[in-house]
Amino acid sequence: MSCASALLIVRLRATYSVIRVDGDSMAPTLTDGDRLLARRVTASALRRGQIAVVRAPRFVGSTFLVKRIAGLPGDPVPPSVAPVVAEDRVPVGNVVLLGDNSEGSYDSRDHGYFPLADIHAITRRRLSPGYAGLSVKETA
Repeated sequence: MSCASALLIVRLRATYSVIRVDGDSMAPTLTDGDRLLARRVTASALRRGQIAVVRAPRFVGSTFLVKRIAGLPGDPVPPSVAPVVAEDRVPVGNVVLLGDNSEGSYDSRDHGYFPLADIHAITRRRLSPGYAGLSVKETA
């Protein structure tokens, strides 16, 4: 393998991850066992509606969560999150993350804001069965 090929592989691994969903908090969009290609991005590249891989709060019992971005800094706080937070707009440096399965998801409706810095990657596509990857536990 040439030095250029090795460098390309290292760069791809630093940019992309294969994530395995463990749980149904994003059902029906994503279900238990789905494998996703995720790409690391800067905060400026984040958009509402994207599905993010985020570092879980310590007390959740998993390393990462998969949630949809529902609010970016400066956006109005979604009504479903308003009872949990004091502000009417998402503060700088934070995001609102929601699971598609509202009854089976631990997200901003329970936790409030998630720090932008805790977003690990944005999912790009679902992969065919058979790809190995990092297990991402979804907790209710």
